[in-house]
Amino acid sequence: MNRIEKSGILAGAVFIAGACTLSIMYGFTAGNAIALCLGALLIVAGIWFRKLPVGLRKAMVIIAASGMAFFLTVTAIVIVNGCRNTVTFHEDAVLVLGCGIRGETVLPTLQSRLDRCLEYLSRNPGIPIVASGGQGRNEDISEAEAMKRYLVRNGVDETQIIMEDKSRNTKDNFRYSKLLLNNLFTEKDYTVACITSDYHVFRVKKIARDEGLDVKVYNAGVKWYLRPSAYCREALSICKSWFGL
Repeated sequence: MNRIEKSGILAGAVFIAGACTLSIMYGFTAGNAIALCLGALLIVAGIWFRKLPVGLRKAMVIIAASGMAFFLTVTAIVIVNGCRNTVTFHEDAVLVLGCGIRGETVLPTLQSRLDRCLEYLSRNPGIPIVASGGQGRNEDISEAEAMKRYLVRNGVDETQIIMEDKSRNTKDNFRYSKLLLNNLFTEKDYTVACITSDYHVFRVKKIARDEGLDVKVYNAGVKWYLRPSAYCREALSICKSWFGL
């Protein structure tokens, strides 16, 4: 077994092990599904690589190298955009974008966003907060409700929080939240501090522009072991948005 075959099998095993672990700990996500499929393909390719025709092997190497280059390019774009915060701490409202919960439990990625919201409020207190997130599978309550409970437990006045609990994706987050904010700020233009995960910022800025919302970004970090799944899912989402899917 040569180095390419060993590398493919090892990389595939790492992808599968990571995706399985994250699925058990935090639930099955699109990012984990992509990682599982990629891992399986790498293992199959590694086992059967030497038995394939030479032309097909060369094509597979070119496709794999191109795919990796594309993924690294998208990841670099995501990382660069997620490094910079643009908030002034003088915005008129805060919008916290939802993320998956389990049952009624806030999971680490969403908790990081909510903790970032608390940090923001320490410098710009008393402003309206839109908690945006609907209810998905394996969720006993809406993400908005879970977010509200977390913020109230951590000292936020319940009357500050506006729940947007109908959204199913990021575009919905902005579309429905904008309706709520328009009803709140009827006599003036307003700016919004948008709080989301750093890997999400690139796509968030584009969608916000498309929906006509003036947002400044205050990004939240993600635990290192969640990043592979998050980057896989985000790369796919960016590709879908580029191709209008």
